[in-house]
Amino acid sequence: MYMLAEGTGGFVIVNTNDLFGGLERIGKELNEFYLLGYTPSEAEEGSCHILRVKVEHGANVRARSGYCNAKTKDLLAQSPMEKVLEIRAAAKDAGNVAASMQAPYFYTSDNVARVNVAMEISTESLKFDKEKGKLRSVINILGVANRPDGSVGARFSDAVKLEFEDKKQVEAFKEHPYHYENQFDIASGQYTLKIVFTSGRESFGKLETPLTVDPYDGKRFGVSPVAFSTRIRSVSQIDASADIALIEDRRPLVAEGFQIIPSGTNKFKTSDKAMIYLEVYEPLLVTPDPAKPFAVALQIRVLDGKSGEKKVDTGLFRIAIPEKGGAPTIPLGLQVAINSLTPGTYKLELNAVDSAGGSAKRLTDFVIE
Repeated sequence: MYMLAEGTGGFVIVNTNDLFGGLERIGKELNEFYLLGYTPSEAEEGSCHILRVKVEHGANVRARSGYCNAKTKDLLAQSPMEKVLEIRAAAKDAGNVAASMQAPYFYTSDNVARVNVAMEISTESLKFDKEKGKLRSVINILGVANRPDGSVGARFSDAVKLEFEDKKQVEAFKEHPYHYENQFDIASGQYTLKIVFTSGRESFGKLETPLTVDPYDGKRFGVSPVAFSTRIRSVSQIDASADIALIEDRRPLVAEGFQIIPSGTNKFKTSDKAMIYLEVYEPLLVTPDPAKPFAVALQIRVLDGKSGEKKVDTGLFRIAIPEKGGAPTIPLGLQVAINSLTPGTYKLELNAVDSAGGSAKRLTDFVIE
């Protein structure tokens, strides 16, 4: 809410008893503003540009911080490529391009969640063509979440454009999988999530996973699924891209001043710095009562995937409660100790509790290679 208001030149009016004061401030804003405009130069799709408005006499200016040439949620809609991908998705062929996917979700309102799709796509079979002196390729992607009766609960499509100066840059790019992310909103329910993508000519990949979004009414204490990660960056590094995230209706996974980059795989090495992003849902935060303070705690355990033997146990530890109320969400980014684990399958267990008697649990599988 604060990022949306400040990024577009507005301000936040929090839920207080001073309704008149808030309306008075809005009325004043509507009567005192300047409209500035100009014609920008052409920009690449997905690019963002910073705007700064300066005035003299020490006045305080609120204005949008930039503009972006943003992509739509369903970029390939009504295109020939969309039909090709739909045929691929319906066919039995598994595809010939290796990839992995994780799709954790986080609630945005009652019985509505935002699914964070993260993929690691093999780049070995990517085909590059020389166009206007540069090597270019496109990864076309279609994602569809189907209900048990076959109807569509949500979908997205995208075209990722890749461009390099020479073969040396292409070879360096192909040394690692390509990391891809997208988000879509979906109602609570059971789905099958299929994602199909083409990487040039006859090369394509297809992934499929069950997606169960549990019911949530905003009145119960709860804990979200987890997004695994091995990469984080400070929020200051993503400030320049905040506008495009707002325009494309994307929400980065941010906690305590850091953005957690979700991984497209649940497989790790013991040398990795494994992180998780999760959200605790505390309804007492919606209308906090200063006379009735409360506490929230979390426990993280790592269990052997076969025997259930406990390998790591943090015990219950208290987590910080946001100072600003109004929303039930407590975002958390935490490191998980995996350096002592041997190769095998494991379960990550989250136990969240509050002092009002609320409790919730989540189990997630992961692998140590």
